Amino acid sequence: MRTQDWVRFLVLCTIWSSSFVFIRICAPVLGPALTAAGRIGIGGIVLVGYLRVIGFDSQWRDYRRLYFRIGLLSSAIPFSCFAIGALQLPASLLGILNACTPLFGSIFAAIWLGEGFGVKRAIGIFLGLSGVTLANGLGNVDLSTATLIAIGTTVIAPLCYALSGVFIKLRASHLPSQGIAAWSQLSVAPIVFLGIPFSPIISTPGLIEITALLILAVFGSALAYLLFYRLLADIGPTRCTTITFIIPVFSMGWGALLLGEQITPGMIMGCIIMIAGTLLVMAPTPAKS
Repeated sequence: MRTQDWVRFLVLCTIWSSSFVFIRICAPVLGPALTAAGRIGIGGIVLVGYLRVIGFDSQWRDYRRLYFRIGLLSSAIPFSCFAIGALQLPASLLGILNACTPLFGSIFAAIWLGEGFGVKRAIGIFLGLSGVTLANGLGNVDLSTATLIAIGTTVIAPLCYALSGVFIKLRASHLPSQGIAAWSQLSVAPIVFLGIPFSPIISTPGLIEITALLILAVFGSALAYLLFYRLLADIGPTRCTTITFIIPVFSMGWGALLLGEQITPGMIMGCIIMIAGTLLVMAPTPAKS
């Protein structure tokens, strides 16, 4: 990776790991639907406006259906799932669950991209899922029915992220990264807004929640997706997913610093096991013949 790729990588990791803190601030007040819809809508408007200002042609009319499909997998569904999970789970565990992305990605790549899936990757997936389970079981939440449902819902998000990476590689590698970043969000925002009547505002938001939503939208969606899709085009989906190695560590730090969340030995141990498993999954494997 080039120096500029590493800079984008680290900036993206910092932004996305902190986004779980802002989701945790917004969701219990604004509700999951408005948190996700506001993030996607504002972020999409900012990016589309930016592209118009610089005169970039994203070819929206030609590729609107592809942008919409990518948006469902990369924004609408995962952002909603994280917002639902944030009603019960701390920011640190949201970041840990997000690290399932490369584990799912290895399975989908074997199915649809013809990548090899040997014993090493099978062991890696087992270790990765074991690490996630350990981090949650020995983390800073009680494993009640509500939290288990929240964990199950949240895991849908990294599954969709993995699917979106495979979909882009198979069907949308020709799309401009700036166009994907902008229109994949704005095109699905109305769909997410339709969920607000089923998930209304929980309490009246204050300045903190409004500010958190704006930061989440402008940095966690607009800027982050510009960086991510540029990285995706430059270094490929496999290397891009390695960002999830670092996000759990950063998210635990942000959660402790900004929200006073506890970091337990079980969470640290689970992260180590999960990272070891993910490294096995990401190791080169011969393609199917």
